[in-house]
Amino acid sequence: MSPLRTFIQRPIFTTMLLLAVVVFGLNSYPRIGVDSMPEVELPMVTVTTVLPGADPEVVEKNVSQPLEEALNTLSGLESIRSNNYESVSVIVLQFALERPVALAAQDVRDRVQATLRKLPAEIDGSPAVEKLDLQAMPVLTLAMSGPVPIASMTRLADDVLKPALQRIEGVGAVDVYGGRKREITLEIDPVRLRAHGLAATDVTQAVRAQSIAIPGGRTAEAERERVVKLQTEVASVEELRDLVLTFAGGAPVRLRDVANVIDGPAEARSVANLNGRSAVAFVVRKQSGANTVAVAENVKESLGELAKLVPEGSRIELVSDNSRMIRSSINSVQEDLLLGALLAVLVVLLFLRDWRSTIISAVPLPTSIIGTFAAIRFLGYTFNNITMLALTLSIGLLIDDAIVVIENVVRILEKGEKPRAAALVGTSQIALAVLAVTLSVIAVFVPIAFMEGIIGRFFVQFGVTVAVAVAISYAVSMTLIPMLSARLLKAHGPGGRKHGWLFGVLERAFLSMEHGYRRVLTWALGHRAVVLVTVLAAMAVTVGLSRHLQTTFIPPQDSSAIRIDLELPLGTRLEQTEAEALRISEQIRGVPGVVNAFALVGGGVDEAVHKAQVTVNLVPIHERAFGQQQVKQWVREHVSPPPGSTLAVADLSSVQMGSHSQVVQFNVRGDKWEDVVAAAEKTRALLEQDPRFVDVDTTYRAGKPMVSVQLDRDRAATMGVPAAMVGTTLRTLLGGDAFTTYREVGERIDVRVRLPDEVRASPDALAALTLRGASGRLVEIRNLATLQSTTGPSQIDRQALKRQITVLADLKDMALGEAISRIDEVAKDFPSTVQTDFEGQGKELGKTGRAFAGALLLGVLLLFMILAAQFESLLDPFVIMMALPLAIIGALAALLLTGEYLSMFAMIGMIMLMGLVAKNGILLVDCTNQIRRAGAATGDALLEAGPQRLRPILMTTVAMIAGMVPVALARGDGAELRTGMAWAIIGGLFASTVLTLVVVPVIYSLLDGVRARFASRKGAAEEPTPAEARRAA
Repeated sequence: MSPLRTFIQRPIFTTMLLLAVVVFGLNSYPRIGVDSMPEVELPMVTVTTVLPGADPEVVEKNVSQPLEEALNTLSGLESIRSNNYESVSVIVLQFALERPVALAAQDVRDRVQATLRKLPAEIDGSPAVEKLDLQAMPVLTLAMSGPVPIASMTRLADDVLKPALQRIEGVGAVDVYGGRKREITLEIDPVRLRAHGLAATDVTQAVRAQSIAIPGGRTAEAERERVVKLQTEVASVEELRDLVLTFAGGAPVRLRDVANVIDGPAEARSVANLNGRSAVAFVVRKQSGANTVAVAENVKESLGELAKLVPEGSRIELVSDNSRMIRSSINSVQEDLLLGALLAVLVVLLFLRDWRSTIISAVPLPTSIIGTFAAIRFLGYTFNNITMLALTLSIGLLIDDAIVVIENVVRILEKGEKPRAAALVGTSQIALAVLAVTLSVIAVFVPIAFMEGIIGRFFVQFGVTVAVAVAISYAVSMTLIPMLSARLLKAHGPGGRKHGWLFGVLERAFLSMEHGYRRVLTWALGHRAVVLVTVLAAMAVTVGLSRHLQTTFIPPQDSSAIRIDLELPLGTRLEQTEAEALRISEQIRGVPGVVNAFALVGGGVDEAVHKAQVTVNLVPIHERAFGQQQVKQWVREHVSPPPGSTLAVADLSSVQMGSHSQVVQFNVRGDKWEDVVAAAEKTRALLEQDPRFVDVDTTYRAGKPMVSVQLDRDRAATMGVPAAMVGTTLRTLLGGDAFTTYREVGERIDVRVRLPDEVRASPDALAALTLRGASGRLVEIRNLATLQSTTGPSQIDRQALKRQITVLADLKDMALGEAISRIDEVAKDFPSTVQTDFEGQGKELGKTGRAFAGALLLGVLLLFMILAAQFESLLDPFVIMMALPLAIIGALAALLLTGEYLSMFAMIGMIMLMGLVAKNGILLVDCTNQIRRAGAATGDALLEAGPQRLRPILMTTVAMIAGMVPVALARGDGAELRTGMAWAIIGGLFASTVLTLVVVPVIYSLLDGVRARFASRKGAAEEPTPAEARRAA
């Protein structure tokens, strides 16, 4: 007994078989996480080194360069770059994707450890080596505000709220911004210090010596021993003020005599502000592998408990929720999926004109989708934009096999066969074609799943999800559909079924279409040259027009959130930056649709107090009549930064490529620094002349105010003052180093020494500071060194062991592909000492084009091989694949007409088309071959097969287009990622269907002579058709 007959005759067995798939899928559904994008582990490692008090050039020379030279020879290293700030070096190493990140990190640690002897002894601890975890992204931001002093609020944040947040399931790290810890500041008065014959080092040594805990050992008594506890630490701030530093003329010189002892918050290096109120911000990051939406929900559920921990009058509130867009985007895709499925089923009903047939055809939709949930869970995938998009785009595919089967069964029923016989015969006749269609679709997605690079890692889930769903759909179509057809469909006489007036009108319209198609096909077979020339001309015109397509990597998204980056001139104090950030925040809050504005000043690795970020959250996209890009343009036109300042507006997206948020990231580097600076500034100037480049900037900042100290080593040696003492003293007094701690009620509070602001602001006052020489005499710094005001870079970037400047820009009414071409033209004139490349989306766009071209070629090759094996012919696959270039014509034309971007998502749609449009050719060629084997001549077979397969071809095509329409017209969060793909598929399906119905028969007839010659050579291996035998006779 054949398997098909078994499935038809054993309905309970068949039902249970498929029901098991559904049960596994339903059981898996609640266990599948929700996230924005697939989890992709990139082997990236960072090395962070702190050299207190060093400027970027010193950090570069003494820290980054030795480490880069040591790390550059690591196995599997693809790129190495460093960012050198004041006191901090950050080196980022990216390894080949095949390199396990844990092994890469261990190799880096070993190499760093071996290089420590080459680094300055003054570095703070050892360099920190960490894996760069892109999955540990911020989930949401909270802010606490109230009438509480900032030091108390910071202590509450660090000691109570932060640990409480970290205990929430799924939370990895919590970063606190805007806080100012309590500390004891010793503000030394240089005049009083000199009057008492003291140097700054005398103060720090005396305070350190009298404020440390020293173990006193144990007593040795006759019957017991006791621990001796020495009470050497100061017990209060007042006791610290009374600390004796030395004696002068028999009288004690106390700390309060030479310094103001200030108990208060630390010097502000960052400030947070929510809607005009000072706040302490908490940026909550998830654990690697944790579910973003689940973590966000856990934190929000805990807000009530957290609110009980803050003082009366204070509040803790949600500032931004990154999971909101994820939920909204996934919900939008689910709505598109359901609406697309409904439209596809409605199309089937209009074509089949029978509720029973329609219901049977719709069975694979829920069965395949629910069954795919089990595979998603088993493979460790999540519901994200990629997997949900795969399911949405599969709607037409999942119903496709069932349509072909049920249509053929119904056609046989209308000839008078009984339902069980019709189900068996109809499914058997079409089984080979359905298998070929299924394998063709899977074949084009296999290369997507195995593409190299980051894109391959992201889209492997897309290819696997579609392949699994289509495979389940095929299984349902070959088992459950025949069984249901045999039991639910009713037998019809040769006269057919009775229909209502609507279905009657549709049937008459379709019959007219069928007759019209037969006439067109007859004409085309008689004018084959005209048809081919017309198609080739259309292809040439479309390819020519495709040069006007807007190419980009990821289309701009409306995430209902933007970020305003403000940068004031170097040297601007934090208070001034805060005032400007508050002004911008207040101005933007007056714009309709703005929910809140959160400003963060300073902070970060470089503690750049002249920089600020204002995050603006908007109401959801369906609640406003304007787009996010319009808000960005309003900011550029109405928010003016102070003179000498820069202001940039960027989208807040879940996908950030490269080291910066801008779309354009153009790297310029070389050995001759002056050439690099000139090339970067030339690029910047030319881009600023084009209004389509907005927020143009570079990473080069050369005007940071500095005080240069030129030490006379001979004089310093003569006076017994080591060079290190000069540097250490200045760093301590200017940088405010914490040189000891003060204990109070179990809390350790930093004690810092610092000069008054007016002294720190004057090079002359700094030159008058005194040091104690080896002889005990006080020596002014002016006698050892020359101090003068100067400027220097605030940041030095390096890549590939060379200094680098990155030119940054966003785009308005311009695609990334055109921007890259424009910049490449500029770069042609750069000297040979300058190297350039793109980072971020610009880099990935070029790699993506090559990756997709390779995947497309591999998919076409696999498709040809599968068709050749199925049809046992090398010519039939060639005929079928003539539909592929026709689909590209439609896809490109659709993108041009709709103004959509040719993005990586649209490219996925084009690859998907390869499998979809081959279906039409398969149905035509398979039916033609069957008719020819029955004895018909080639021309007659084509004229019979075309109209006979017109209905299933149109039915499946219109059903797939109907499933794509909700995606193409979507306007929800993240819709921009999907619309281009949907329009490419719609255009490709429409064009290929219309043209395939004519072109494939024409190509088939042209190759008939070649087919006959092949058949004669094969001799007995293949029997000629009766028609061919008659012609030969």
